[in-house]
Amino acid sequence: MKQLKIFLIVPILLTLQGCVYFNEDGIGTRKYRDCVEYYDAEGIYHCECDENLIDYEKLQPKGAP
Repeated sequence: MKQLKIFLIVPILLTLQGCVYFNEDGIGTRKYRDCVEYYDAEGIYHCECDENLIDYEKLQPKGAP
């Protein structure tokens, strides 16, 4: 029974190993975040990035402010 579990888990882990990346802002499905940076007609700077699965800012301990 234990060998069957290992036989099923190992292929799943090997297939998913390249799907999740740890980038500078969090954990996402892409190695580098594709950000679009631009200034609008009024001169205001905008930076739109694709979302991460988990942002490091949300991973604070429960007691932290």
